[in-house]
Amino acid sequence: MKSIIHAATITLALLLFPLLLSPQADVAYAQPNPREDLTVTDYSWKSYGVGRIATLGRITVANSGKTNYKNIKIRVDLFTRTGKLLGSLQGKIAEELPAGSQKTFSNLDLGLMNSDLENSEAMVTGAEVSGSSLSAGAENVIFIKNWEFEGASFGTEGFITEITLENTGKTHFKNMKLLLTEKGGGTGPGSSHLSSVTIHDVLPAGEERTFTGINVGFSSPKAVERSIAVSGAEAITTKELNYILSGGGSLGERIKKKISSVSILRKKNGEKKTEPPKQTSSSDESESAYNEGTEGVSPTASSVGSTSSAADKNTELSQEQPREAFPKHDIVIREFEWGSGIPGATATLSKLVIENISDIAYEKIELEIEFFKSSNAPFGSNRFKIKEVLAPKQVMWLRNVQVGFISKLPDPNHIKLRVIKAKAIM
Repeated sequence: MKSIIHAATITLALLLFPLLLSPQADVAYAQPNPREDLTVTDYSWKSYGVGRIATLGRITVANSGKTNYKNIKIRVDLFTRTGKLLGSLQGKIAEELPAGSQKTFSNLDLGLMNSDLENSEAMVTGAEVSGSSLSAGAENVIFIKNWEFEGASFGTEGFITEITLENTGKTHFKNMKLLLTEKGGGTGPGSSHLSSVTIHDVLPAGEERTFTGINVGFSSPKAVERSIAVSGAEAITTKELNYILSGGGSLGERIKKKISSVSILRKKNGEKKTEPPKQTSSSDESESAYNEGTEGVSPTASSVGSTSSAADKNTELSQEQPREAFPKHDIVIREFEWGSGIPGATATLSKLVIENISDIAYEKIELEIEFFKSSNAPFGSNRFKIKEVLAPKQVMWLRNVQVGFISKLPDPNHIKLRVIKAKAIM
């Protein structure tokens, strides 16, 4: 009897083994995990004490997953200074937190407090999948209108020569992921080959864009059938979209440099336009000169195909969300000068001028300084923080700012400075 059971078990395992290796099976059975996706990045107390209602004045939660969540359960553990657990408090955030976003919530009640507050730690213990999660996912709102493929003659590389994507949702996306399936041409009957590729560009809400020249890697010249599907994308805010389109950040720089990026931008009514890159005006030139040596917002267009209609739409969306915090956009590095520093010691900037162009105050501003060789090859970088509060519309002048240890003396003409993150004071 035992041998029969063992044989049946082995047979069942062999039948299931191909399914376990299948990428489609992985996708189908992947379940959202709020405890992994959701993280408390910051919080502050409004009221606390023995016999009082404990309230968090602000709590910021980041959603790194691909699922929208609501009714987020928060637990705050209370400790003594020596680390002894005194008790726990619990609360719930009913509002929705979209995938790939971060939001600050106010006045979270945690119930009656039965111990003194010395140290505390906040964490997410659970959440519900929002009903809008499926409809808001990139796979469900980005549609492939048409595409053309050019296979390799010798089975080395294949190219999507052109593909048009339409974003029918209300969320902006970047880094769209495509899954290319090639059937036939393998070693066995019914064989297939999967390739995953990412379009490092942006697709604004309600827009249709055509991308060209996408290398998908190995491609079988004997494939008898090919299909392409959208497998995901990263959601971004309107402010981040504008920041990328203006050339900010590494993605913005790549979009500016790519010739075969966005070739055509179509509106919903079917009209299509192609425009040359926007010419820089004299005022823009003076602004670029003022920001020389920084990685700030560039006034040039991100790629061929940016139109005034898209810009107007983005402006309207920005006006709908005037309090949207995005420090990389809001904090502009106006000027900086290299100060002193020797290898193996702490280096300084003799002068640093930053401006907050938003209506949101920021603190704990983190910046990154990058050192390059004359050939533009990077050889080191440091991160440092500015603890002072940068008020809305304020220009801050700082002297002798420490930027960390350096291993070799950099060339002052080959230094870049950029804002990494900051804490918004809402």
